Amino acid sequence: MTVLSNRPAPQLDRLPWWRPLVVQFAGQVHPNDTVLAAFVTQLTAGFEEQGHTVVESSQGDVDLLLISTHIPPGPAPLSERVPEQRPPLSAQVRGELGLRVGSRQTVVLAEVTEQLGDLPHGEVVEIGRTVMGRTAAPRVVLVNRNAREATLCTLEGGHPTETAELADRIRDRLVASACARDVGDRYDIVSDGLSAAAWAATSAPGNLADAGRRMGELGLLPEPTRVDRYVSEDLASLYREFLGWKRLSEGMLFLYDPDLDAVVVTASGSWDVDKRALQRDEVTVLAGAPVGGRLQVLAPERLNPKGPSVEAWEVCALLTAAPKVRVSKTAAGVWVPDPDGDREVPAIRGGVHAHVGVKGADPAVIESVAPNRELYPYGFGCGTDLMADVATDTVARSRAVNDPADERRYVRWPMLYHGEMAVELWKPGLPDQPLQGLLDAYRNSVDYTPDHVDQPL
Repeated sequence: MTVLSNRPAPQLDRLPWWRPLVVQFAGQVHPNDTVLAAFVTQLTAGFEEQGHTVVESSQGDVDLLLISTHIPPGPAPLSERVPEQRPPLSAQVRGELGLRVGSRQTVVLAEVTEQLGDLPHGEVVEIGRTVMGRTAAPRVVLVNRNAREATLCTLEGGHPTETAELADRIRDRLVASACARDVGDRYDIVSDGLSAAAWAATSAPGNLADAGRRMGELGLLPEPTRVDRYVSEDLASLYREFLGWKRLSEGMLFLYDPDLDAVVVTASGSWDVDKRALQRDEVTVLAGAPVGGRLQVLAPERLNPKGPSVEAWEVCALLTAAPKVRVSKTAAGVWVPDPDGDREVPAIRGGVHAHVGVKGADPAVIESVAPNRELYPYGFGCGTDLMADVATDTVARSRAVNDPADERRYVRWPMLYHGEMAVELWKPGLPDQPLQGLLDAYRNSVDYTPDHVDQPL
């Protein structure tokens, strides 16, 4: 359902991460889509009013490419009416115009008869991903034919619906997304970065596999979704062959391993990974600090590792922002918090990212950190620099992370529009098995559901 709010629209151009963009509209609005045509006119004026440059053509360098498409009205469900073509619409337009804009900066706009704000979360996610799949665009704006609302759908499953000042509000959401720069592929593989002995000795891959399996049982990780759920087999085959897209695998898990002095994260879902049934080679080891603005993937000897989850930058950012604590290893080989320990590590031992909604959580067990909507009023896509900044800001505001006297071992925070992050801390009483205590907290002390994720205005 649409969440009504009297929250005033923020002035994005006063925020430190805002920057002026070059925006290009491509193609013609279908003559029957008169409401969309008026919306595009208002949107163009809104971009210019905020200080962005709107162009009809370019030399190939644009920050935001908007493409209109026509979805025929009719009695069939919306997902069945979305047209499909080969090559997909946005890929064809980018090719025809010679644009170098990345696919993540492409937005498809369409006019629809439905009011998405009245539909259940899961249904809107399915509609949004169907349009994305058939047009090869990771963001979609669907404008109601009665001009009552406009919904922005994102690949992560977000779908905030605006019911007033439609063009200006959607403009701000698109600008926020475009100001975030993609960093998910900024990594280098360090060949033989780990010795075979160190890789064989680490228990982190098995611990992540155990936690992923349990997350699946708890409903915190869904079954990966095949691309052909949203597109024809012909188009799915094209995606598999040229882009490597096979399945959408949601969620992420990570651990800091004191033995390796490194971060171990699940591999990217683009490698066809099912995070509920992780194999040992489906996790990736990262050196703690980036080098030259790039993450360092430590490849075990004679192995070619899979790329890390797009949240890897976010994970490294939150670990860097956390204070340091000391740990020592018990006779049983388990690392535990110890103020006199011989190893210094980030205060965060590990964590998970889950696409679920939370109605409430026991504050005595797990700290809930509210989003900083003054500085980051809208959500950003996974794998972006601003999402990493959000993680840094959130960790800095957490009492449990920064105050040793706070006995809570777990912290969670909502990721606007598509789920949440949760971490466990190196504090006394933490179970030996990594992530066990955190998942126990979700089972016993967090009221969550995968069927609905809040879409705040």
